[in-house]
Amino acid sequence: MSVAPAPSPSRFHSRRRLMSTGARMLALSVVGGLVLAGLTGPIVGLFAVTAKRGANTFNDMPTDLLTPPLPQASKMYDAKGHVIAYLHGSEDRQVVPLAFVPRYLQQAVIDIEDSRFYEHHGIDFKGLARAAVANQESGGFTQGGSTLTQQYVKNVLLESANTPEERQAATERSVSRKLREAKYAIALEHQLTKQQILERYLNIAYFGDGAYGVQTAAQHYFSKDVNQLTVDEAATLAGIVKNPSRYDPLLHPVAARDRRNGVLDRMHELGHLPDMFWTFSKGRPLQLDPRKAATDSCQSSSAPFYCQYVRSQLLSDPEFGPTPEERQRRLFEGGLVIRTSLDPDIQEAAQHAVNTIIPPGNRIATASVIIEPGTGNVLAIATNRIYGPADDGKPASTTTDFTHTKFPLATTSDAFQPGSTFKVFTLAAALEQGLPLSLTLKAPPCYQSHVFHNPDGHCPVTPFSPDGIGYHNAEEGEGGVFSMTQATWNSVNTYFVQLEEKVGVYNVANMARRLGVTSYRVEPRTPKGVWSKDGTLTLGTFEVSVIDMASAYATLAAHGIRCDPRSVVAMADAQGLVPTAPPKCRPVLRPEVADKVTSVLEGVINQGTGAANAPIGRPAAGKTGTTDNFSNAWFVGYVPQMAAAVWVGDPRSTVQFPLNNVTVPVGSYAHVYGGDLPAMIWSNEMRNALVNYSAAYMPPADATAPTGGPNQVPDVTGMDVKTAEGVLRAEGFNPLGGGVGTTTYGTTYGGSGRVVRTVPGPGSTVNLGSPVVMLVR
Repeated sequence: MSVAPAPSPSRFHSRRRLMSTGARMLALSVVGGLVLAGLTGPIVGLFAVTAKRGANTFNDMPTDLLTPPLPQASKMYDAKGHVIAYLHGSEDRQVVPLAFVPRYLQQAVIDIEDSRFYEHHGIDFKGLARAAVANQESGGFTQGGSTLTQQYVKNVLLESANTPEERQAATERSVSRKLREAKYAIALEHQLTKQQILERYLNIAYFGDGAYGVQTAAQHYFSKDVNQLTVDEAATLAGIVKNPSRYDPLLHPVAARDRRNGVLDRMHELGHLPDMFWTFSKGRPLQLDPRKAATDSCQSSSAPFYCQYVRSQLLSDPEFGPTPEERQRRLFEGGLVIRTSLDPDIQEAAQHAVNTIIPPGNRIATASVIIEPGTGNVLAIATNRIYGPADDGKPASTTTDFTHTKFPLATTSDAFQPGSTFKVFTLAAALEQGLPLSLTLKAPPCYQSHVFHNPDGHCPVTPFSPDGIGYHNAEEGEGGVFSMTQATWNSVNTYFVQLEEKVGVYNVANMARRLGVTSYRVEPRTPKGVWSKDGTLTLGTFEVSVIDMASAYATLAAHGIRCDPRSVVAMADAQGLVPTAPPKCRPVLRPEVADKVTSVLEGVINQGTGAANAPIGRPAAGKTGTTDNFSNAWFVGYVPQMAAAVWVGDPRSTVQFPLNNVTVPVGSYAHVYGGDLPAMIWSNEMRNALVNYSAAYMPPADATAPTGGPNQVPDVTGMDVKTAEGVLRAEGFNPLGGGVGTTTYGTTYGGSGRVVRTVPGPGSTVNLGSPVVMLVR
């Protein structure tokens, strides 16, 4: 639209046009006092005394107004340049240049607050006199007479106040405050152009309801940038600044509309608003579209849990600021531009997966973190919850609101038992020590260690567990002879306890820490510390965070190069770029060891515990995890481009509320294993996250059968097939055949279903893992 132009914004720098200091002081003291207090006769009698004393006082006042940078919100961006959050403190402000503010909004503020803005030199004596007369006629204080320059000075002094005394001095109703503001205003008009003063005023002014500056006000009341405001919307904002509480359009829409129309009338009266726009704008409703205010800046973010993670990382980083107070001030008031590693497409894939498999509102929660190997860049953080406090106001342990949470389930402040996903570190430690993948061990259903403390479990009394205590496998009766590869594929607990005996608890713990698990202590023995006799470490009984597990598996994907998780890739303030640490990467594991681990973990997805739900249509490696009594379930896996960890559990208490009798859209589960819902979520998010990525090379999957030293074939003649198979497996062989009435060689026997002989025969010496054919009749 076309708005009639205002007078040219001259700087009025000629000192010849200034009144003498004494004369200016004389008028200012008397008229200012009248305006401030609404007094008349008695003050006039003191005119001369006031003038003399005021002139001396005025000359002694400082002229250098300290104008510290305005507190303004920091902007957080994703990797593709989209704003994902505004982080603000008590003052929500975004500073914008005057060119971004529509001319009609500039004019509306000038016309209603200081119509002689382009004519005075910081003090408007005509305005003061007019206000004095108005106040005298009304018998009260109805007009203030302050110019925009004076108002700006007052706001600067208030912003600079650090003590209650300074804040009182900046807001008190006194002649001395008016004098101080006037002296600063006069000096300021010699230092800045009118346009610069107007820009600063529009960015510092308070527009009510926590909104500071025109840009934040436009977003707050109309959900749009200030340069998109219409004339009537601009007039609404211009009308607020006189009394933000009284004219708050959200609380007092009638008063706000009347005030807006008063602004439009003033613009029309001064010739700055054509008739057509004046009539049309006055007839419009307020057209409010308020942005929902949130006390937590991350709550209105498009990626709130990621926002929360970045915020917590910066506020705890001494390199970001030496003290907590300095870090708070810098983050929430520094106007930083923070560029993160969040990939919006990958974030969408992760969020879709968790919400689809276990929708918000289910008592079961799930969290996922995706990290880029080789950089540590955190690409996504997803939780099947809406960020925010619980509707019932109860703490996390007792809430019945399963839709909302402010707890960062995926990051270091929350930790859960990882179950068998921790076996990977025992595998890596064993390979590093030179133990072969062909290492074959008898792994009975229950095992009592002579090295570790034996936990009370559910083991029956057997030769392997004579006291009924010890380590047990996930399923009753699950046992046999396994190589390291097969034990990993099938997640055999009693095998890994024995492997841990060979490797050493501290070596396993240190391997986990080297690869990226930082959320527990190796020693001493404390609630979160590892004890040298605690064989349960390999079974994942020590709590770790989801992001730590994603980071550690990303180290394997990067061939043993560990890169610490990194969410902030660049940062800038008003002065330019802020130094940001590069990726912190270093080799922690020999590439051949890391790649051998990967080759084994590929088999978990191809033919192990993840085979049912984890395949993604391209080579990938991963591991399932399920803790005792189904308290937690996990899947952690990777391809060369990204590693993802998925946790599933009840955040109220994983022990008190285990994963039993779980119903979700994809089905009902009596018990949830890592190969169930976690593997589904992982597969779903990885398939979608990798749409734009080509399949990349991975070390060939290890497909070796268990091999070992020589052993004699036991005599199973006369045994039924099932018993014979169990005996042969327990001795380290691979039984074949067993079909009633047939043999592998095609010879037909009777139908009794018992073994008549084996090939090789009883007593034959062959290598462990070799096939033994059973001939059955």
